[in-house]
Amino acid sequence: MSGGVQEFVNRYRSENDGRDPFDDCLVRSGGVASWGYDEGHSEFLSTAVAEAMRLAMARHGVMSAADLRIDSARDEVSHWLEGDAVPGSAAWPAPVGEFAPSWRRLFLDCSLQDVRLHLRRAENVLAEFTVEAQGRHPETVATFGNSTKEFFNPVTGVKFYGIA
Repeated sequence: MSGGVQEFVNRYRSENDGRDPFDDCLVRSGGVASWGYDEGHSEFLSTAVAEAMRLAMARHGVMSAADLRIDSARDEVSHWLEGDAVPGSAAWPAPVGEFAPSWRRLFLDCSLQDVRLHLRRAENVLAEFTVEAQGRHPETVATFGNSTKEFFNPVTGVKFYGIA
């Protein structure tokens, strides 16, 4: 990975009005997690998918979650599970944005065994979602931008993502 995760995060924040990439990934990962619903583990699934996205963006220098290939996020899980870095370390820094507490609940408060379990679930959902997205849009490479769609709830005023 060129430059490391923290350098990517710093660059991302400077180019995106101070937003943390994990926050942007978590908002978009909700659509994928709801598609791959996992009874009783929805927050952890969204968080694990978002972290796979953030780490893949760092590895490939992708500056927008919409431009990230779904298969890149899927493949990223194995890179980190097979490596020596641990969540919260200098090599695998915690996010600092609005949704950092969600990251901490999974990656720092759970056992390493549970972290691995949730990351593998995310990897499996991303693998299935890659196939689904390519089936829906065979003419393009499946990215989070062309496979998810922004929705707006006028009652609550909340923006969320679903499957395109």
